[in-house]
Amino acid sequence: MEISTKGGKVKMKVRDIMSSPIITEDEDTRVIKIAKDMKELGIGSVVITSEGKPAGIITERDIALKVLLKNKRASEVKAEEIMSFPLVTIEPEAPVDEACELASKKRIKRLPVVENGLLVGIVSVRNILTMKPECIKRFYPEVRVLASGWTLDRLERSLSGCEVFLAGEDVKSYGERLKEVFDELNELVSYYLDDKELKDIFDSLEQLYHDVEGKGKDKGEKEKGISIEEQRKRLENVLRKFRHTTYWRKQQSMSSFSAGIFWFRDYRRGMGKELRLPFKRTRP
Repeated sequence: MEISTKGGKVKMKVRDIMSSPIITEDEDTRVIKIAKDMKELGIGSVVITSEGKPAGIITERDIALKVLLKNKRASEVKAEEIMSFPLVTIEPEAPVDEACELASKKRIKRLPVVENGLLVGIVSVRNILTMKPECIKRFYPEVRVLASGWTLDRLERSLSGCEVFLAGEDVKSYGERLKEVFDELNELVSYYLDDKELKDIFDSLEQLYHDVEGKGKDKGEKEKGISIEEQRKRLENVLRKFRHTTYWRKQQSMSSFSAGIFWFRDYRRGMGKELRLPFKRTRP
């Protein structure tokens, strides 16, 4: 994942996607209290501290498997008895790709973020996949990943601007816009290897782009070029494919969302602010 800056592109860091502040509980805290706090705050995990330092983590799964299924009393079990440790952490300045690799390798869903020995946030698999949906195969190999309808909608709208430039015979703006969409589609295709419809759209645009730039397979194409009318026809063909795929994917996304199924957002542009935990629990 990269983000644009005035100086170019830099890799997105863990700090950019982590949730903070995070909820912590002392190792002596009873599980019943932790469960109540998790329910009250709507969270699925808490970091356990020992003498103020991160020592382990407890998730809903830990409570279910290590307390409930073993018929233990949650009011009698301490956090230190069921927490997962040693704690696997990551630094806030680490690239998101590193967090993805670490989480998938260790088969964990949450990575506490530690800076100079202090807990500053937590990054989850959901945080990672929201920004980098193409990484889903690292965690769920059986899933077939397709580009979001919202991503395609944005690109289709951008490509539609080429029609305006062609109508005004603004060759420079037309070429720049065409290249912009081509470059991003090229990047998307490298991410979504299973997306045949995306590949079909890209192949059509690639041929048009190369012919316009004089890089077509036919060596004579560069000399004779292709007419404005021919470019319009081929551009409209690409846009039709875009619109068809975009429509159905947006419909599927909204249906899944209504049914309570999580769907991925545009991998570059978020559609809203991420949820943040409301406060950090402190102990006297």
